Amino acid sequence: MFAVKLNAQKIIKEGKITYSTSYDIPANQWKNDGSLPTEIVIYIKGDSTAAIVKQGLATIKGVSVLKSNYHSMTIDVPDLQKKIFVLLSTEEVQKEKSLIPQFTAINDTDKQIINGYHCNKIDLTDKATGFIYDLWVTQDISIIPNTVSRPVSLFGGVPIKFVTFNQGLRIYTELKLIEETKVPDGFFSATKDYKTITYDELKKISLSEK
Repeated sequence: MFAVKLNAQKIIKEGKITYSTSYDIPANQWKNDGSLPTEIVIYIKGDSTAAIVKQGLATIKGVSVLKSNYHSMTIDVPDLQKKIFVLLSTEEVQKEKSLIPQFTAINDTDKQIINGYHCNKIDLTDKATGFIYDLWVTQDISIIPNTVSRPVSLFGGVPIKFVTFNQGLRIYTELKLIEETKVPDGFFSATKDYKTITYDELKKISLSEK
C-alpha cells in the first residue's frame, strides 16, 4: 500500500500580480518605445481587477469587471496637474475586444518551471495571420483573468509566460510575482477630484502637455 501526495491548487482571490513586459514594435512605431511600460501591476479582488502602468508622465489605472463588460480608466499626471476619469461604453468595450486575435491551440509536450510555477506549453496560432506564439500555463494556482491575461486565458491554465495584445501591439509578458495582500477600500473607483471625459475625448488629448 502506498500514498500519493497531491499538491492542491492554490486559489488566490485577492492580491497583487506583477508582470514584466517587452514589445515587438513595428518600425513606424519605434518613436513610442521609450514611453512603453516595462512592468504592469494588477490588483485583484473578487471579480474586479485593476491594471496599473506608468507611461511617460502618466500613471494609468484600468479597472475591469470582465463578467459585466465594465471598463474604466483613471489617469494621473501630477506634473501637469491632470486627473482624468474615463468610463467606456458597452460598444467601446466590445470594439476593444474585437481587436484581440482569435487563436487555435495545440498542447505541446514541453514542460518548464517558470518563476516557481510548473508550466505546460501550448502552441497558439493566430487565425488571421498564421503567427504561432508560445503560451506557458500553470495549474499550480487559480486567479481570475485580467486585461493582460484575458486574450490567452481560455486554454487550460493560468498564463505565466505569453504574448498579449493591446490595440494591435504585441506585448511579451511574464508573470513574475503574486502577493496575497489586501486591496485598499475604494481602490477600484475614482474620487470626486477626477475630471470625467469620454473615451473619444481621451484619444484626442495629450498627456504630456498642459
